[in-house]
Amino acid sequence: GKANALNEAVKHSSGSILLFLDSDATLPDDENYLKKIVEEMEDTDILDIKKEVMKNSFLSKMTYYEYIGFNIGSWFVSRVLGKCPGVNGSAFAIKRKAFLSLKGFRKVVTEDLDIATRAFLKNFKFKYSNRVKVYNLVHSNWEDWFTQRKRWSIGCALWFKEWCRDLLRIGAKQPQIFIPGLFFLFPSILLILVYSLIPNLLIHKILSLIFLFLAVELNFMVPVVWFSTIAMNFIKSSLASILSFFSFSIIFSMLSKKLGFNFKIHEFLLYYFFYSPLVLLTIIVALISVFLSEKKAVKLISDWKV
Repeated sequence: GKANALNEAVKHSSGSILLFLDSDATLPDDENYLKKIVEEMEDTDILDIKKEVMKNSFLSKMTYYEYIGFNIGSWFVSRVLGKCPGVNGSAFAIKRKAFLSLKGFRKVVTEDLDIATRAFLKNFKFKYSNRVKVYNLVHSNWEDWFTQRKRWSIGCALWFKEWCRDLLRIGAKQPQIFIPGLFFLFPSILLILVYSLIPNLLIHKILSLIFLFLAVELNFMVPVVWFSTIAMNFIKSSLASILSFFSFSIIFSMLSKKLGFNFKIHEFLLYYFFYSPLVLLTIIVALISVFLSEKKAVKLISDWKV
């Protein structure tokens, strides 16, 4: 299993700083790479390294923005709190002293999230750095993507089930920090809020009353009234969606550029309305599966050795 392999590797190492890199991470051509990590680690216990997806397919373009969300969330939360409950384990560094204090990785599906959460609860210092980065190669076909996402989603659901009380307690105390972080990770949450919380527009209510009056007075206009109501709902929802998209795009693009990422509005459009809802759906399904029957959920990823 991965956790055992990583823990075993640590036993054979001797440095005071441990750098973990997944097989999908490629280092830039920088002879001072390790020196920069040492310098960045002077004032922190855990260092989250900037991750940039290599664009070579439609899926990689979508995942590019997903990883930007990971980066922004990590940067935002750690900048405000000085710690963070999660880390993308494809590339991060941790001081040996902190790693040993946490007793290394546990045998769980998302060992990176788990160790970051335990470090967070023990108040270890956390820092995001865009001074050092890796390039990530991601899946280009849907079958491989789905296999990986199933494991990630169930792993995250298991992680949330174990730590939800602590996380919700802390999140309730500082919602102004963790809620924006969630939006960066899952922008489609904003869409759900738009559809569920925005009240009917005044003009929509007025027109509905007019159509209702006409339907009563002129019976033949019932089909027209029905289609008009559907049209008004569609227009209202579309306007709300477009406004939420452009508002969030401005914030997302500004922070993307701040961290050194490229932002293209047409790619982000597909990410916002198609890819992000799909990712959120996999998470929701996994959460339901884990809370209903953890054993059955774990069987779905039995091909992954913990």
